[in-house]
Amino acid sequence: MKDNIISFFLTILIFIVIACTILLSMDLYGVINLPDKFSLKTYLPNSIEVVGRGEDEKIYYPDYEATGIQDILEKDASVSNDYSGSDDLSSIINSNNNTNSNSSTLSNNVTDNSYYYNQLDTYGKTIYSTLYSNLDNIKSGDYTVDFGMTFNELLQSDNGEKVLADAFQLSINALLLDHPEIFYLDVTKMYMYTETTTTIKGTTYKISIGPEGDSKYLAYGFNSKSDVVIAEDKLNTILYLIKSNLSGDVYNQIKQVHNYLIDNINYDSENTSELSHGIYGALVNDLAVCDGYSKAFKYILDNIGISCIEVCGVAENSSGTRESHAWNDVVINGKWYAVDVTWDDPIIIGGNGRLTDTLRYNYFLKGSDTFYSSHTEDGYIVSNRTI
Repeated sequence: MKDNIISFFLTILIFIVIACTILLSMDLYGVINLPDKFSLKTYLPNSIEVVGRGEDEKIYYPDYEATGIQDILEKDASVSNDYSGSDDLSSIINSNNNTNSNSSTLSNNVTDNSYYYNQLDTYGKTIYSTLYSNLDNIKSGDYTVDFGMTFNELLQSDNGEKVLADAFQLSINALLLDHPEIFYLDVTKMYMYTETTTTIKGTTYKISIGPEGDSKYLAYGFNSKSDVVIAEDKLNTILYLIKSNLSGDVYNQIKQVHNYLIDNINYDSENTSELSHGIYGALVNDLAVCDGYSKAFKYILDNIGISCIEVCGVAENSSGTRESHAWNDVVINGKWYAVDVTWDDPIIIGGNGRLTDTLRYNYFLKGSDTFYSSHTEDGYIVSNRTI
């Protein structure tokens, strides 16, 4: 009898051991997921690695220093306006007033803001589109965008980490260049996190993008989603007023937007506000540096259905100084033309501060022969248009 009892308990014990072994094995191989307190994976190597931390690895974004970027011109300085570029729009306008084959009626449709998106690789497009689809959540400033194991296969390769880091960098650049309405982010505070899990099956990688700790990645002056929504309402009101005062064909609408920005924005020569680099500083605070001008120009043209992109690079001002700079290229009748609103709004030294038409339109709708003698794209996100 005693032997039978012992045999029975041994059989039960063996059954339990076999069952536990099977369950633990299935958990290790990912067939099932046991709670952490029961899982052997808890005791196997598992690490969280943060990508994008440190001064040399943070998100790149063009650093526009305020001093020296804007063209400083003496009042009534002699500036040549005799451009010979074969694709200089001013000569076309003078010879043919009916330059626009499209309707002159203002459009309420936003243009397809995918110029830089289309230049990304598959990984960059995935990051860009996922961030864009989560913009409403991102406005909180502390939302973490989870990519799960989307990039696991890439990170298994020898060069995968660098490829993904480059894709992350370029996708952020492209997103902000394509969408100036995303004015509320400080991308230098956004980090890509890699969760590395190692089991007997191998190593897997999960990616997420979010803030550092309890901090937020909102731009200075914005502390919550409600702050962002209030700012967006202010911008929408200003945009409505601008659009309601526009008239004429595409050329005249572009000119009116160009002039509105020159007449209303003050150049932030002391770089006093981080918001001067975006549309909020330009349109609400009336204070901007070059990328604030160029983003505001694109933002308005986007919302009246005129194709426009922001271009980043370097430019040589009247003092012969080459500085990081931003401007715009626009499309009229299928051709690209360059506009530098910032340099068309120069600081006038001396006199009564009158801005002559020569200065106001010095960099307005120019072709490559003239414009790109002083401006050079940085090539970080490659351009494929012909201007």
